[in-house]
Amino acid sequence: MIAGLERPRQSLRSLKRTLDLLLGKRLKLFATADVVVVLWTLLSMMLDTEAEPQDMYRQVVLLPLLILGLPALAGLVEVERRAGCLDLALSAPAVERYFLRRAAAVSALMALQGSVLILLTWFQEDRWFPILSCLTQVLVVSVFLGALALFWAVRLKSAGGVWLASVATTIALQRWFFHNPVPHRHFGVHESFLPREEALIEWIVSVAVLGAATVLLYFYARRRLRRPETMIA
Repeated sequence: MIAGLERPRQSLRSLKRTLDLLLGKRLKLFATADVVVVLWTLLSMMLDTEAEPQDMYRQVVLLPLLILGLPALAGLVEVERRAGCLDLALSAPAVERYFLRRAAAVSALMALQGSVLILLTWFQEDRWFPILSCLTQVLVVSVFLGALALFWAVRLKSAGGVWLASVATTIALQRWFFHNPVPHRHFGVHESFLPREEALIEWIVSVAVLGAATVLLYFYARRRLRRPETMIA
């Protein structure tokens, strides 16, 4: 029983260390901003009974990902470079795992937050919109953003450059990245776990494109990580 409880505690401590490393003194600021965004959105939905759940997806999934998650991910490699120990990090066995764990920690945190809030909205809305496709979309966009940031972080020296390049790439893929899996209230009322007909096809295409992009971005990032001389120069 104690051993079972120790694992989540270790995971939480590891997550906190990762966020401390990536954000430093800005961690409290980012956490406060995240809480404000989430509480403001929930309060707005409770007060406005006519509010669309579509807005919830944009405000508690996409907005925190872009204004909080992406800046945190931008420093994946830059923190090592700034500390002057990038060569030491790149000499570690299975170096890609070292940086992948950082990206995964932020992506997992954002995906968990978005999934919990989408589930709460689903229950509040009497479960009328397709929850399975919504949760899948939350996971896919979170993982995609982590892979995207890692791809640029191993190529660009500054966190600002990584952020700008990631934003530009996201804009280029906006048709799929900004796809909203939550339908309008009128069109989603007869759906259960997955959307139907045309909406189902659009969702599958969105997930397929982002999934394929995630795999490509990760493998190209891993390829560069395995050639440390290209990053130290």
